[in-house]
Amino acid sequence: MTKHSPMRAAVPLLPGLELFSRGKVRDTYVLPNGNLFSVATDGISIFDFVLNGLIPGKGVILNAMNHFWLKYLESFGIKHHLVAAGKDIDMFLPKALRGDPDLQSRAIVIRMLTMVPVEFIARALLVGSGERSYQQYSHICGHKLPSGLQSGDALPCVIDTPTNKALVGHDENLVASEVREKYHKQTYLLLYIFHHASHYAKGRGIKLVDTKLEFGECGTLADEVLTPDSSRWAEFRVWEEGRKVARGRKAPPSLDKQYVREWGAAQGINELDPKNPDHVEKVHSILFPDKLGRETNQLYRYIFWRLTGQQIEVYLRDHMNVPVSRKEKNIAVVCGSKSDLTVIEEVLDRTPYKMWEKVVFHIMSCHRNPEEIREYAKTGCGGADVVICVGGKAFALPGVLDAQLHAFGFDIPVVGVVLGEPNSEELQAAKISIKQLPGAHVIMDDIYDEVYTGLEGFLGAVNRVQYGELPPPKTRVQKPVQMNVFKKDY
Repeated sequence: MTKHSPMRAAVPLLPGLELFSRGKVRDTYVLPNGNLFSVATDGISIFDFVLNGLIPGKGVILNAMNHFWLKYLESFGIKHHLVAAGKDIDMFLPKALRGDPDLQSRAIVIRMLTMVPVEFIARALLVGSGERSYQQYSHICGHKLPSGLQSGDALPCVIDTPTNKALVGHDENLVASEVREKYHKQTYLLLYIFHHASHYAKGRGIKLVDTKLEFGECGTLADEVLTPDSSRWAEFRVWEEGRKVARGRKAPPSLDKQYVREWGAAQGINELDPKNPDHVEKVHSILFPDKLGRETNQLYRYIFWRLTGQQIEVYLRDHMNVPVSRKEKNIAVVCGSKSDLTVIEEVLDRTPYKMWEKVVFHIMSCHRNPEEIREYAKTGCGGADVVICVGGKAFALPGVLDAQLHAFGFDIPVVGVVLGEPNSEELQAAKISIKQLPGAHVIMDDIYDEVYTGLEGFLGAVNRVQYGELPPPKTRVQKPVQMNVFKKDY
């Protein structure tokens, strides 16, 4: 069994229930009626090590995402192990455990199944361990692939690349044809589910890169399904753009625990052996940064919203009947001029007042008020959670404010909304000022890859901030200042 880190081991067990197993993330119990009770903790693992840290709220998001996909796949005739979720779990629990919104949010009742000892993995792109296998052997699990494929390229078709279930250490590849012959029903379901999930995700602007599924011997879908822990997700547009490069193509950034993988690789964890007790102790001694935990939580919230169209709290309330509350965000709207505020006042007049209770409005020009902009950023924008900049023409305000906030150590998101007559030169200039900003740190409508525009765009940006999710901060690339770098002798 994988050894738990001190923080993962310290997650308390539920009283009054018999423990069935403790996984890297989930604790599973036996219920009196023979079903199992699976609780998703906030634990995190990479490279088959359980890290000594927790991601706040991660287990809740995993559980709700699992619930979403199981219910979605029901419409395609997929049988699964889910018995009860959300508030309905109380019917199966001892009285002392009932009525707990946190438990209702992160736990499900499932059928006990005899599981197939295989990890069924489907891949659409050449990434991860599949890419390493291709580079070394020119095939993955016996699938011979064309030469010349680069990182992140689409495979000729979605392929099944099964592995064993290692109790400790890394899973090992199996020959796909042999697994297919023995478990043909499960392999068919793997590819069938991948097809439907991939088609759905594409409609939300997301690419399903690969996923791992598990099945009972009867063919019933089990374990976690299509979560950020068991799948790779990426921006469809970013993946397509990356394929236009002739040489040196790279796999797109993934919307899952990739932040943690990158951090772990920088610590050298990917080079260690999970079967070596000294290596395990070394990993458990590494301090897990709080900032990394917050950013990963934001990324998990973001991919949940992108795929379901709802904030996690709204989904729990509306689809799992869990009484949770959501926190309203404090929004600062910064207009570049008085005329910009006059334009958006029309929206204020035709929308409910409640929508603007957490919104404050300012007028500041980054060209005419540079010191005021700097001071505003230095104070963290008055405690705003998000800033929406509104203006037109050569619209430098959002980029300048974002840069100043970063310089003063704040991760406050900045959203850009451009104004101007349709198809005018002024409107195009404002859009380009945001779309062509190096690093693309100012937030746009990332589903459609467009800048929020006009009155409807402003309303959409406010709705997005309050009822959607914003992506976590992008990595900043610092460039050194170079003075007097060129002098020509005449």
